[in-house]
Amino acid sequence: MEKQAAKISKSLELEILTGKLAPGEKLDEVKLAKRFDVSRTPIREAIAELAAGGLVETRPRRSAIVATFSIQQIFDMYEVLAVLEGLCASLAARRMSDDERATLKTLHTKMAKLVDSNDWTQYYLMDLKFHQLIYAGSHNSFLEEEALSIRNRMMPYRRVYMEPPNQVAIPYQEHSHIIEAILDRDTAAAEASFKEHSSIRADGISDFISALNRKFPELAT
Repeated sequence: MEKQAAKISKSLELEILTGKLAPGEKLDEVKLAKRFDVSRTPIREAIAELAAGGLVETRPRRSAIVATFSIQQIFDMYEVLAVLEGLCASLAARRMSDDERATLKTLHTKMAKLVDSNDWTQYYLMDLKFHQLIYAGSHNSFLEEEALSIRNRMMPYRRVYMEPPNQVAIPYQEHSHIIEAILDRDTAAAEASFKEHSSIRADGISDFISALNRKFPELAT
């Protein structure tokens, strides 16, 4: 039963992170049980696990929903995540093994192929992996867990910041600076580069809010 619940939780988590399940969307236990061909018990366990991670909101006597946040909460999460990711990069610059550095560099090379095509769909998935590799490279499990938790919760909204007309080339170039600093074991540069990469620039705030309001008109400020 636990294995079933874990698999279902991972499947639903991926759908939330990739936008297939949108903020506010209901998670009907009966429909999900039919879809995954299981009883409602592992569905409930999976939903409880997602709720513990902040990806789902449970409601008394009503279907759980994909977690929703106000615009202010989204900006608050961005602010905290930028600091945590900067710390991850600083520690990764000091602690990553040669194999971990090679894996990160190889992934970055693969992502370069998506710049010319401006393929956000594939780049987005690789970007998730890129950040996770740096979290893991910090070799601080508590920090890794906290950074990943915040990033996952804001993913449905962060996607808006990573879609056309924005260009893949921009975050890719920022990744280049991060990797260069990590490979050079330059902790200060790694922290500054990743923190800047994870922050919402002042000139992009109004565009981001406008995009959020278009895609999620129910958001509260």
